[in-house]
Amino acid sequence: MNNYLFNQTLYLLLIGVFLLTSCAKATLTVRSPAEINTRDIRNIAVGKFEIGQISLKYKTERNGIWQTHPVLLNEAQQKSISRSVRARVINLLTATPYFKVVFSDEFEKLENDTALQQLVSVRGYKTQNVDAVINGKLWLDIERTDGVDLSKEGLEYFRPPSSRRSLGLNLTVDQVVWWPYKSTRGTLGLEIKMTRLVPAEVVATTFETRTYSQRIGGRSTESFQQIAESLTSVLPTSKTTKTESIEKSADVLPSFEQIIADLSLSIASGFVRRVAVTDKTVSYQIADGKFPNSKILMEAGAYDLAIEQLQQATAENPDPNDLYNLGLCFEAVGDYGLAQTSYREAWSAEPENLLFAQGMGRIERLQRENPQLLRQLESR
Repeated sequence: MNNYLFNQTLYLLLIGVFLLTSCAKATLTVRSPAEINTRDIRNIAVGKFEIGQISLKYKTERNGIWQTHPVLLNEAQQKSISRSVRARVINLLTATPYFKVVFSDEFEKLENDTALQQLVSVRGYKTQNVDAVINGKLWLDIERTDGVDLSKEGLEYFRPPSSRRSLGLNLTVDQVVWWPYKSTRGTLGLEIKMTRLVPAEVVATTFETRTYSQRIGGRSTESFQQIAESLTSVLPTSKTTKTESIEKSADVLPSFEQIIADLSLSIASGFVRRVAVTDKTVSYQIADGKFPNSKILMEAGAYDLAIEQLQQATAENPDPNDLYNLGLCFEAVGDYGLAQTSYREAWSAEPENLLFAQGMGRIERLQRENPQLLRQLESR
């Protein structure tokens, strides 16, 4: 009887493992279409990011008096900030699977957007290597504070009895506590523009702002409790109420350059998603087709090899699961036209299969949300 129950339990466990593994989803990297139609643009040059206004300042508090100290940047420092923002845009563009960045000094040397517009609008201007130029303008306001928080705290003092006849001492004393802190906050406004050269037109433009704020030190409940708990006598009050210097803290504030890099990268990422095909990580289920090697290739990200194998497998005797996996590969490389065809063929063979219907639904949703999806719907 015990052996029978054991065998039944093992049998059910094996079935459960099989179902879990067969229905498990795989993590794939697929290509997301651009929001703006840039089908005729292949080679991109990145021009200068003009400095509109930069305001950097320190605020310090000493003995209750606040003072503001402006930080003046020379021309070389401003150019460094401009190059830093430009470098973030270039890194994002080179990571896209479609655009090719052309490094041309001709556009980087242009001082501002007006100079670029005059250049591309001149009759007879032609370039063989560049289809469009991305440039921009930025505004920056960063403030760093070095001050203290004042708080009136009730510190409890306790002296244990020294003998049976002594009652000890237990009292509360109000005391002013100084809490040093440092903080930084910033706002970056960044305009990014893509200009097609032939014909001369602005294809895409955006202006967004990002803010940043961080603070270290200052009044902390946990720190205050540690101070209060360490006070066991009324005698050493002047020594035990001293807080640890913030200069010794392991926490540090980011530099101006790091703040600018983080804020500009956030804005530039949104712009690149609008004009370029980008990669994103998703979790989709892979069907159990007749060729398990294709599933291994898909999980490894070798979509082109999987496509070659699945096209040969489905040429004469197409299996619906293999057709679905073929559509999944086409979706991963951004060929949504062939993906839609493969999903439709799989669903036509098995209309009741929810997995196949989900594949068709994804492509149809992309078409509704991106009506300009012309380049990505073209077959190879």
